[in-house]
Amino acid sequence: MKDIHVLFINYNIRNDLRKALSSLNYILPRVNKATVLDSHYPYLSSADSSLPFDIEYIDARHDLGTTLNTYIQDIESEYVLFLFTYELLTPAVNGNTLILKDDKPIMTVYHESKDLYYQFPFMVKTSFLKDSPFVLERKVPFREIIFHLWLLKNGESNVVTLKENVIKEIRKISNITNNEKLKFAHKFKKSSSNTTLSAPTLSVMISNFNMEKFLSIATQSCITQIVPFDQIVIVDDGSTDNSSKLLEKWKTHPNIQCFFKSNEGKAKALNYILPFITTDFVLELDSDDWLDPDAVLLIKNKLGTLPPNIAVLYGNWRYWNQNSIGEIEFSKIRQGKTINNREELLTYPFPLGPRIYRTSALMEGEGFPIIDFEEGRLYEDVSVLVQLFKKHKFLYENFTIYNVRKHDNSITKKNHSKWNDFRKFLT
Repeated sequence: MKDIHVLFINYNIRNDLRKALSSLNYILPRVNKATVLDSHYPYLSSADSSLPFDIEYIDARHDLGTTLNTYIQDIESEYVLFLFTYELLTPAVNGNTLILKDDKPIMTVYHESKDLYYQFPFMVKTSFLKDSPFVLERKVPFREIIFHLWLLKNGESNVVTLKENVIKEIRKISNITNNEKLKFAHKFKKSSSNTTLSAPTLSVMISNFNMEKFLSIATQSCITQIVPFDQIVIVDDGSTDNSSKLLEKWKTHPNIQCFFKSNEGKAKALNYILPFITTDFVLELDSDDWLDPDAVLLIKNKLGTLPPNIAVLYGNWRYWNQNSIGEIEFSKIRQGKTINNREELLTYPFPLGPRIYRTSALMEGEGFPIIDFEEGRLYEDVSVLVQLFKKHKFLYENFTIYNVRKHDNSITKKNHSKWNDFRKFLT
């Protein structure tokens, strides 16, 4: 009985795809159709095989989540089988292996990478898929998270895990980027039971200017915290792209406040929303970056024991490079260090952060300084730290919850040559 529709996800090498397609011979009597969701479309479209079923190539460059949700609605086969990137089927798979009962509509297999294990959907009842859409790709930092979140959302009660070794990798991939992505995905499973019950309240503030491509990812990373923010405040600083339309959709979320103003630079934008911050502490997030799912959990546990003379808590940065086709690759974690004086602050080798401000200290100093250099439109993060350091202390802790996206449209990257001029201005 031909009751399986196979979806190939994230293949980008023709020969790998050919091998994966050929491995369908092990379940040939049940394969009705195969579809390649091609993120490099139409690069893979010449990888057709002579297998006796239809092979369709779908352009998935725009948004894999949207493409999947739309395409799945038209699938007529009873089951959908997923294969990812470097995977192919092994002889261990057969018709008797691929059986789903009514109370378990999802089948998964375990994957291992060093000390991490992870799961992707392997075979799912089509009727269940049609009623359980994937999160949109534009809301997550990398597309693999789409499938992790889908499994988490649909719960263990619906899942049966295959013990047979039905999948193998075409080649063994040792990739630090993949490992970092897996570590990120695992954080969605952390328990919130260790949260300090008496921890101070914490909000996040985002200033956005023309970052519609990344704004949803930043916002979604704030919403999908395993311990929620007490408040999420976003201001659009006169964007000329479609950012304002995106924010209009977030306005109905119960924990998000959205504001809109004319373009005057980031410092003025943050000052605009500062009076609306009602929490003890506030984390600053750039609209092209994103947070780990356990960011609030880790920060609140540290805030619970923070000395009262500390105005800024900070840690480490995790850097990602965005390549020319929009994919991100892990770069490095830059360890922070303790700041003891003004000179060490001004000679810090990279931006100090992530910055969790004591709200009262920001209010007392009248927020983010509007200095004469570039009318306060650049390096507002350093300006406010210089101001706060006059009366308060900063505390470095060794934690990493903030992800920095390095890309060509970054305001800081575009103006990197002005950094030395700014330092001279301060001195």
